[in-house]
Amino acid sequence: MLRIHAEHLISPSGQAPKKGNEMKKIFEAFDVDIILNKGKIVDIKKHKTTDDFTIKAKLVTPAFVDAHTHIPFFGSRAKEFYLRARGKSYSEIFANGGGIHSSVRMLRNATIDEIVKQNLKYLSLFKRHGIAAVEGKSGYGLEKFSELKQLKAMKILNEIQDVKVIPTFLGLHAIPIDANKKDYIDEVKKWLDDIKEFTDTIDVFCDKGVFLPQDIEEFFEFAKNKGFKIRFHADEIENVGAAKLAIKLGAISADHLLKINDDDISQIANSNTVATLMPGTSFYLGEDFAPARKLIDNGAAVSIGSDFNPGSCPIFNPAFIFHLALRFLKMEPEEILTAYTLNSSYVLGIENGKIEPGYKCDIAIWNTNELLDIPYMFDQNFLSAIIINGKVTIYESI
Repeated sequence: MLRIHAEHLISPSGQAPKKGNEMKKIFEAFDVDIILNKGKIVDIKKHKTTDDFTIKAKLVTPAFVDAHTHIPFFGSRAKEFYLRARGKSYSEIFANGGGIHSSVRMLRNATIDEIVKQNLKYLSLFKRHGIAAVEGKSGYGLEKFSELKQLKAMKILNEIQDVKVIPTFLGLHAIPIDANKKDYIDEVKKWLDDIKEFTDTIDVFCDKGVFLPQDIEEFFEFAKNKGFKIRFHADEIENVGAAKLAIKLGAISADHLLKINDDDISQIANSNTVATLMPGTSFYLGEDFAPARKLIDNGAAVSIGSDFNPGSCPIFNPAFIFHLALRFLKMEPEEILTAYTLNSSYVLGIENGKIEPGYKCDIAIWNTNELLDIPYMFDQNFLSAIIINGKVTIYESI
């Protein structure tokens, strides 16, 4: 039995995914005890003095859930950062053998042990900043052996550390160099029975210069018939109709959405597809930000991810992502908390994201009483402790 005495508790409530105005409705309480037992929250009640082991907390929230990362990857693309700073676009770098293909070369040459070691460090940083679960993707292999190597690395990472890594297969992340697009899609179909051992979710980069809707609709139907859930990298570079196809196929989420139009927004709002937005990528690439305010005001469900990856967003810090969402996505703090916890958990298919009896104990404890301090002073890490599946890691006295 564990007791947290919270001066201030703030959490999403209700059923996921929260849509539109519902995203702003949260549960808030002061001077309460949160009772934990065997990895579950069992009660929340007015504080009273007790001999039970108690953690004293200023602010308690659900731990963050990052709905979109590209863990595990290998190596660095710091030179591309320099090229972009000198005016080269992501598309130009990609066309000259950089971008995804650079990461592919490094990952193919790495061992599973090397991949695990590098990404173990990243997950430790995620946890230190209040994240209890992340989505991870393959997609830097672009051939069967290396795609499976990434998926196996995720399985090992789940066995040796606390942060949950929810795997997604992204074999259609790019077209391999010297490969024919149609032939490659047909080849990836043959891998799906082996992929099913590691994940039940598939993603595709559906955008200009990669895979267009007409290229992948039949592939997704094929994958759905094998029992896979689907996600989309959609309309990040150009509006190619990816969001509309995601909705048509019943995708769990459509991600990025920088270039969607008002009709897309209306369709997303009237669907069960969650809009997963990543302001860190827009910031890092100097691109427009996704129309989060329009999406929410029209009734869509929004989740938040970092898009942590070596090329277009090497940013993991949830406080900074929170800051960008508040400033540039024009989201309210309560909406961001819901998007970064309950709605992200829904996208990943896990029971996380709110502090409520019966839910898992994935809880962040902050050394401030105010939620707004986290994005306001994003360079200061206010996390004092994190509880994942009932296991407590204390970083400093509160």
